[in-house]
Amino acid sequence: MSLTEDLQQFSDKTSQSIPPEISNVMKAANYRLKISGIEDTAMKAGNRAPSFSLPNVTGNTVSSEQMLDKGPVVLSFYRGGW
Repeated sequence: MSLTEDLQQFSDKTSQSIPPEISNVMKAANYRLKISGIEDTAMKAGNRAPSFSLPNVTGNTVSSEQMLDKGPVVLSFYRGGW
């Protein structure tokens, strides 16, 4: 099974457990994002991000250049306070 098929199967399975009122909010938010055009201006796979500095998991500031000196970098953003 391909990753796309795995993801679709996971999505189908989890969407059944989401209450309709929550699902409707999520669908509306996805629709607003799609029509906003944000996808057209977002970075694509393989693009190089501009240099930046951010706190790491221990609170120390690190720069993207420092990290790139060590090898490829994967950057993840987490929304929320959990």
